[in-house]
Amino acid sequence: MIRENTVVTRAVVPDVPDEGWDALLDRAVHSGSLHPLEASFARGLPAPRRATFVAGRQALRDALSTVAPVVGASLDAPILRTHRGAPALPSVVTGSVSHKRTLAMAAVAPRGGTLQHIGLDLERRPQGDDLRRPSIARKILTGREYEYVQQWGDDTLAGREHVLVHFALKEAVYKAIDPFVERYVRFTEVELEMAGDGRPQVTLLLPEASVADVRVEAGWQLDGEWIVAWAESHRERRV
Repeated sequence: MIRENTVVTRAVVPDVPDEGWDALLDRAVHSGSLHPLEASFARGLPAPRRATFVAGRQALRDALSTVAPVVGASLDAPILRTHRGAPALPSVVTGSVSHKRTLAMAAVAPRGGTLQHIGLDLERRPQGDDLRRPSIARKILTGREYEYVQQWGDDTLAGREHVLVHFALKEAVYKAIDPFVERYVRFTEVELEMAGDGRPQVTLLLPEASVADVRVEAGWQLDGEWIVAWAESHRERRV
């Protein structure tokens, strides 16, 4: 799915009663799956956010442990957050994390060549009950994208799934370009032209000059009950 040197990992989001968190975090620090400062940060979060943060950091550390020896990165520093909320990883790598209520997934890759940043998004595939809720198609799709998904209809599982694929891809793209624009990007500021190989063409419709020379590659796949989408931002090396 993603480039060969990108490591993708996952971790189950822990379902822990309030009184069990101290012991879980202590064990995670002792085992090395969490840095002490990550555990300290987690203790200050509300329980649902704490659970997804812990799973996300464990997935990130697992991925980083594979990539770090290749690029000479240290595993000693905590993976906290940038001012934009992204994982604060060593500068020689790029990475992303996504999580839902029960699962977290992370991707880490060496930064090199034209690669600047990667983005990852995880969405649960629609179920029958989802058809009772209004479609989000009109809110997130451009006119061209809406015409494309209409071949499956608004109120079919196939139609809803194609809308969610667009949603996941756009979320991944936003993460991959956020360091260039550092603002909320509207769904209609990114347009996707879907391809049968799972690698759509991505067009950025943003006004910022900072992305004028940025190229984005993206892809997606179904993974059991999940939609997994990824994106990479590229820029030619400047002399």
